[in-house]
Amino acid sequence: MSDADKGKKEPGKSEGGSGLTSIFNLIPSIYYDLIARICPGMAFWIVLAFKYPLLPGVEPQSVPAMLTGTLLIVLIILSYVSGIVFTGFAVLWDLLSIALLASSRNMKQLLGLDGETSTSFTRQWKHLSKRIDQVIKEDEGAGKTLVKAMAEVTLCQNLLSGFITLITIELCYNTPVFLPIAQYKLLYLGISIALISSMLCRQAMFLGRVDDLHEIYIKGREV
Repeated sequence: MSDADKGKKEPGKSEGGSGLTSIFNLIPSIYYDLIARICPGMAFWIVLAFKYPLLPGVEPQSVPAMLTGTLLIVLIILSYVSGIVFTGFAVLWDLLSIALLASSRNMKQLLGLDGETSTSFTRQWKHLSKRIDQVIKEDEGAGKTLVKAMAEVTLCQNLLSGFITLITIELCYNTPVFLPIAQYKLLYLGISIALISSMLCRQAMFLGRVDDLHEIYIKGREV
């Protein structure tokens, strides 16, 4: 039976399967946008709205009542856009994470960062990106797993970027509504340590997952 006959025999199944596959293929992208961009962006704008009400005469306590209808849609759009902006700094956090994790020889071997091509931090990052693309190309399910894990790493990175942005705003625009840095040093320090630690832990888990999947789907088939 020719390929043309096969296509004529089950046209509905082919089209339906293609449509269903397209829907499933959107799930990792939606998950990434929701977790990595909208969530940290929304957290940033909610804190900003509570501490710095933009409308004159609006008290911080009345802000939640405003988050209805059109304003909620605007908040989601602002969250997504700000999340994209924060993601632009993710490469810096990636390089910092790789540098810190690769400083330990055992951790470097465990995460697969000891290859011949990984002579510098920038080359390590490029080499890692190539391995991710190879896994995604080789197996769609494994690629979706990496996309979800990558979204969790980016979430931590964007939360850290948003927190630094809030600190910068506080230093430039001092107001008694916000928590003064001078009086809450330990709180700011604790939040910073928590965000950095979570970013490093998620990054280590992600790098380990990339190394394991690359071992299974790429190196395993080359043997």
